[in-house]
Amino acid sequence: MTPSVHCPSTPAVGTRSFPLRSHAATSPVVYRATSTPPDMWPKSSGQHGCHVPACKIRRDPHARAAEPAILAVNGTGPYRHVESSYSEDVETIREREYPQMSNGVYLDHSGTTIYARSLITAFADKMMSNLYGNPHSANEPARLSGEMVDEVRERTLRFLGADPKHFDLIFVANATAGIKLVGDAFRDLGEKTWSGTFWYGYHKDAHTSLVGVRELAGAEARCFMSDAEVERWLGGSVPSDDGFTNWHHHRPYQGSGRRRTAGGGLGLFAYPGQSNMTGRRLPLAWPGMLRRSRPHANTYSLLDAAALAMTSSMAAVFADPDAAPDFTVLSLYKIFGFPDLGALVVRRDSGHILTLRKYFGGGTVTMVSAVGDAWHRSKGREAVVDLRANGQHQHQPQHGRYQIHDGLEDGTLPFHSILALGEAIDVHERLYGNMENISRHTSRLVASLYGGLAGLRHANGGPVVQVYVEGADGARTFGDSARQGATVAFNVLEADGSIVPYSQVEELANRKGIYIRSGGICCPGGMFTALEYEPWELERALSAGHHCGSGSHDLINQLPTGVVRASLGPMSTVRDVDMFIEFMRDTFATPRWQQSPELEDMLFQR
Repeated sequence: MTPSVHCPSTPAVGTRSFPLRSHAATSPVVYRATSTPPDMWPKSSGQHGCHVPACKIRRDPHARAAEPAILAVNGTGPYRHVESSYSEDVETIREREYPQMSNGVYLDHSGTTIYARSLITAFADKMMSNLYGNPHSANEPARLSGEMVDEVRERTLRFLGADPKHFDLIFVANATAGIKLVGDAFRDLGEKTWSGTFWYGYHKDAHTSLVGVRELAGAEARCFMSDAEVERWLGGSVPSDDGFTNWHHHRPYQGSGRRRTAGGGLGLFAYPGQSNMTGRRLPLAWPGMLRRSRPHANTYSLLDAAALAMTSSMAAVFADPDAAPDFTVLSLYKIFGFPDLGALVVRRDSGHILTLRKYFGGGTVTMVSAVGDAWHRSKGREAVVDLRANGQHQHQPQHGRYQIHDGLEDGTLPFHSILALGEAIDVHERLYGNMENISRHTSRLVASLYGGLAGLRHANGGPVVQVYVEGADGARTFGDSARQGATVAFNVLEADGSIVPYSQVEELANRKGIYIRSGGICCPGGMFTALEYEPWELERALSAGHHCGSGSHDLINQLPTGVVRASLGPMSTVRDVDMFIEFMRDTFATPRWQQSPELEDMLFQR
């Protein structure tokens, strides 16, 4: 029976959507497709094909299989050519700028993207043509370094779309270091509140580094299990304990008079702009909603943009200072490949919170008493005064000397790396133009990658992969850069539906020169919900010996403890996608007696 094409709603073949257990009464359906190879899929729209990314195949209960829907690239069929989003073909850029990528297929851009040849050359030339000293000194080489650091700082803000009048940038080692800086500051200030701590809320898709901040808040922490739950909270409702979350409502001051007003105690709400596991992109409107919420007047926002910024413009995050996050962390090496730097972007109206931290390092103070009475003066606390003129906020350094970052960058900055960052921005813009171009390029590729994986079939018609998406329409987000990044998370299935251990998938890919990632992906909450764990099952996995990065307990009672992740970057090509799909087909989609010897050996050893 011929399957019917249906565009508006149903999930794509080979995917698992994972609605939360507390919100879903039934298990999600896995849609199946024929074993028709991709090179024989129809090349034109019609009854059997759909060239619109949102279109899916409606399951026919009387049919043995349904034909997979897939994005046709440039109207010539899947995996042939993508119209370049750049000023020249990506293949040309790849050949000239990335010779180190010629002997393999790199699909771990979410870990870090790859640096360009001309970036390394430009940085080496810069280092050899000038003498740079420690910016904390006052000699000429030191002044040159300081001026270059200031220039690159402003350049980075503008690259991100953040107006330096409204935002400051603190250089840190990586996004995790920026998160820790914010968390430590809230812990220190929270000790001075009536409750003795601060309230902390985080989204279940949070990176491990965001989850770790809850230990600084103690009992005053809560995990939001869905976007809808966050929005109910932003609307002022306080949900009850549902058995999956730890909800401890922050206790405001219980005194009398005007202090007992709406706003509660000190709080911090954190979430990722993009899931580090599935690539799903979360709403950017939440910080603005939080700032307008009277019940949460004393709660600040922290956006983890490390994964988001890799292939997306940040202009939407910073365009409106009144709606922007109070604090945003990024890993710059995920954007440029080099240097190994992170950034904490601070909204100037909110930066004073961080300057109230206890710790101070070299270069962040105006004066320190080391003997006798213990006191110091922080540059950060003296940094910014808020001048209101004509109803507008204007920020000027107090005494013309200090900025927020002066009180937060402890010790000598990695100034050589910061100089390299300036070259990285130059090269990046020359090669790719802007982040919007990269977003278009990677969105096309990830739609093709998803379609190819979801369409792989065993000889018996069963799916080869189970792709993890969230919600009933999650499969339709591939190709939509507002909702999905350049990442696909999945597990590999045998013909009988059992799961191939993810570490074996990665090992087999390594042998073929294909570089992906597998495991927990530093996204414990996302993994918990995608794999449909219950709390006791997580404890069982731990007691059985599973731990992050072990690779020795991929399956416990047939339940996977991780996933396989493939992610794309600015210089990824159609060939990368083709080769990965070909590897998956040749290794996993053939009948058992035709499988590769390596896979057979692994399967029989289990």
